[in-house]
Amino acid sequence: MTEPAKRPWQILVAAPPDAPLVAGLPPAVRAAVRAGRELAPDRIVIAGADDAFLKKWAFQLRASGVPTLGARFGAAALDRTLPLLALDPESFPDEGGLRDFAAGAEAAARAGGGDARFLLAGRPVAALRFKPAEFGAGAKPLEEVLEKTLSAPAPEVPLGAFLDARGSAAERAADVLCARLAKDNDGYIAVFDRRLSIALTRLLLPFPVTPNHVTTAGLALGLLGAWWLASSSALVQFYGALVLWFCCLLDGSDGEISRLKHLSTPWGASYDVWADQFAHLATFVALPIGVARLHPGHDWLVPGVLLVTGFLACGFSVWYLVLRVPEDKRGPLALTVERIASRDYVYLILLLTAIGRLDWFVWAAAVGSHAFNAFLWLQSRRVVAPA
Repeated sequence: MTEPAKRPWQILVAAPPDAPLVAGLPPAVRAAVRAGRELAPDRIVIAGADDAFLKKWAFQLRASGVPTLGARFGAAALDRTLPLLALDPESFPDEGGLRDFAAGAEAAARAGGGDARFLLAGRPVAALRFKPAEFGAGAKPLEEVLEKTLSAPAPEVPLGAFLDARGSAAERAADVLCARLAKDNDGYIAVFDRRLSIALTRLLLPFPVTPNHVTTAGLALGLLGAWWLASSSALVQFYGALVLWFCCLLDGSDGEISRLKHLSTPWGASYDVWADQFAHLATFVALPIGVARLHPGHDWLVPGVLLVTGFLACGFSVWYLVLRVPEDKRGPLALTVERIASRDYVYLILLLTAIGRLDWFVWAAAVGSHAFNAFLWLQSRRVVAPA
């Protein structure tokens, strides 16, 4: 992601006590994060934000990369010499909304238009004032400055995207945010359970659940599912496959919570990847053990060794050839490789345990994993590795 052009502005938004949470965050926090990422202003001021509010949402506000001031500073939080961008507390900017509005406002100012504002359904939701002293900035209560700045007439800029957070509109705004959670590298079958993982995520959003909590739960259940797959009972193996399928939902939910609540960290991303790989490894070790227990008259050592070594080889190859390469430098086959290497195999395990033929999967995956690994390296110079 490119760095935003830094603007020596100040952002003023409000956090009313009765403000609804939209997909787990107050509109003021969403506006602050978006302002930091798209405008890089001098400061962000949240009227009505007491110490408890700032502490509760400290991670997201720090992630904006901009100093955030609250009610403790009062009128002194605003600088009378800096342009003031006021944002409506009952809405929040969508992706690219502030960047587009700022570009349009600056273009209008260069053409002699002066101040600017943006209307959402006839209501001013963003107003840029280049001379905030005229609106009492630094002298009047912050809420009064915000209201006066938004309500003062100014040329309208038809650029920007904002989402309404009033009443039932807040739920529709959450729907918009959740609809974008699907990822291009979702597996070919896993795209169908994205709706289920999003539904699970929406149930968890009102609670203080972090992505790492969900990742840890997924790891624990993944190990439990692998343990049951190694059972000598076909029914228990089926239960293990069901648990692994539920882990697929958790694997999607942790990333969804991270994106919706702006809780992404490099450590959390690494933890998610390694937890997934550890659960995958436990599953592939458990599979030949479970098949051997169901079919004691057969020698499953060879397919078992081929299966585990094939999984390890594919894991390394996908990381080395695709995942460690920046997305903009990956070849056209990289996305297909990521989809094939996803957790879609869980659906096949679930089907085969249901009909008592898990041995088919062990043989097919033992051979197929090595074939897939060889394919990756044969194609690496042309389509997977960067040019």
